[in-house]
Amino acid sequence: MLNSLYTTFFKPVEMRFSAQVAISIGLLIIFILAFNAAGAAGLGVGGIIGFALLFLFAGLLGWFWLSAAVNLLAQLLGGRADGRATMQAIATGLYPLIFTAPAIAMSRWSEALGDLFSFLISIAVLVTLTIAIHRVHEISWWKAIFCLAIAITASFFALSGLILWPVMIILGM
Repeated sequence: MLNSLYTTFFKPVEMRFSAQVAISIGLLIIFILAFNAAGAAGLGVGGIIGFALLFLFAGLLGWFWLSAAVNLLAQLLGGRADGRATMQAIATGLYPLIFTAPAIAMSRWSEALGDLFSFLISIAVLVTLTIAIHRVHEISWWKAIFCLAIAITASFFALSGLILWPVMIILGM
């Protein structure tokens, strides 16, 4: 995993995405987020297990959705990778999320410093995802940025619809 981090930033030409690295990064991110959420909510082991299952389900759903959207858009723009390679690249590109635990801990000391660190983590995720899309699909940087921006926007609208649909049914609209 550290080798993947190193090659992303310093040797992007040699960057290769493996299924084992992608799965281990995804699981590590899920457990870090589950520990953070359970700690913030003041829940014990049951909260950690509950949040881990919730984040596992939501994370898999989001990973599949974002990977499918990126793969479709990248192939429309001339990308050469298949869906499996795109999924591995997306999972590998999310590894800056591992640093959310220090960001939350830092916000306990200084709210502004924690917000700054969280913002930097978000920027790092966008950069690593763009690098991953660029490398795996062998498309230009502008196409990779465009592809990621459209895929994230589509994901936001899909999530909004997923949340608003039950609310509208409950309210009788």
